[in-house]
Amino acid sequence: MKDLDSIPDELESELRALEPDRLRYLRASWFYLGVLVGPLAGGILGAVLVDEDIKIYFLIGSAVWFAIGLILYSIKAGSLADDYRRSYKIAVIPRLLALVDSSLRFDPASGISSGTFVASELYSNPPDRYTTEDLIEGTHGKTSLRLAEVHAEDRQTTTDSKGRTQTRYVTIFKGLLLIADFNKHFQGRTFVFPDFAENLFGNFGRAFQKLGGRSDTGLIRLEDPEFENAFAVYSTDEIEARYLLSTAMMQRLLKLRERFGTEVRIAFKESSIALAVPHRSGFLEPGLRTPASDDSQVRGIYEELRLFLEIIDELDLNTRIWTKD
Repeated sequence: MKDLDSIPDELESELRALEPDRLRYLRASWFYLGVLVGPLAGGILGAVLVDEDIKIYFLIGSAVWFAIGLILYSIKAGSLADDYRRSYKIAVIPRLLALVDSSLRFDPASGISSGTFVASELYSNPPDRYTTEDLIEGTHGKTSLRLAEVHAEDRQTTTDSKGRTQTRYVTIFKGLLLIADFNKHFQGRTFVFPDFAENLFGNFGRAFQKLGGRSDTGLIRLEDPEFENAFAVYSTDEIEARYLLSTAMMQRLLKLRERFGTEVRIAFKESSIALAVPHRSGFLEPGLRTPASDDSQVRGIYEELRLFLEIIDELDLNTRIWTKD
């Protein structure tokens, strides 16, 4: 039986072979950063020194060069960074995943589709821009699951007083999305969302809570005051919601919130559970300034992997209820 201590030794030759790719990225990063900053600084300095009537040309030139330099940096250095991260994950993650559960599979190029994200109803706005990667799927114990990194964005366009439009993308969700088989059969839809309104506005905030549900759902009041203070629950069936959110399940969700933050969202639909965990830094990503063969990095990625897969155990999803196989 392999353990974590044996993995860095097994991977040593592969990781050392990846180190030139990491160093190549660092060299390209510094080079294109110089290409970006050097002319930009010269243009700004020129704008300070020249006469007022030609200052505008230096400022425009600096702005244009900044845009060009940023594109060059992103394309040249960014692609080298992506190649290194992908190669590292292909070499490391399957070995580490086998230590957690050998039945799970990892595919860095796949993810959870935007259609599945929208169908979960965890967020009300369908994304205009959507990326996903680092899919982990399979069966953990008795529970089938899919876990992937997701970045969903909303396109917002504004128009100023002169009729000029500006478009920007605002993050709807960035983090880990888990879709797993639930351990109880149910028919309706129940949602557990962060309760920001009542926390901010007290009893007055309850009026706003009613606006935060999904179609055909109503706001459900539960008896656990700690859970009520942390979450707002909406469901198409109050009896079923109470069946799903047993005292034990509410305590498990509170512990999950304590571990992963106050913005955790949960949806119960079609006898499955969808869980959104905001996670701003990259999931299972090697550091670009850390040597590829660094043992502590391998261990850190293992702990991150184990932490998220423990959600199945923490929610007790492998304990089958009644007729649920």
